[in-house]
Amino acid sequence: MHAYLSDNRLRKEERLLTKADFDRVFEQGTSAGNKRLIIHWRANDLGHPRLGLVVSKRFGNAVARNKWKRRIRDIFRRNKAAAGARDVVVLPGKRDEAKLADHNELQEAVLALLKRSG
Repeated sequence: MHAYLSDNRLRKEERLLTKADFDRVFEQGTSAGNKRLIIHWRANDLGHPRLGLVVSKRFGNAVARNKWKRRIRDIFRRNKAAAGARDVVVLPGKRDEAKLADHNELQEAVLALLKRSG
């Protein structure tokens, strides 16, 4: 078990930061989705998961986008072990369910998609 998985922090090393990281996940990875969100993932050799978030301005104003990102980051940092050693990019779904979902509904959606991803 990697040391990062044992705590509830989301370190800088556990985030996708560069355009190249995101492009690799989108081009070489796999995706799955439901009515609340879409995830893209790709295995990495780091031994711990990394998270990237993409939220367009069509989702809503800055307050709505940041609230959604805070929720996803919180869910991810509490459930890092479920992600495995993968790079994961999370996007909101195009339906209104993504905007209206509360924390528990988003958590169920994230965990279901991570489980489906293997």
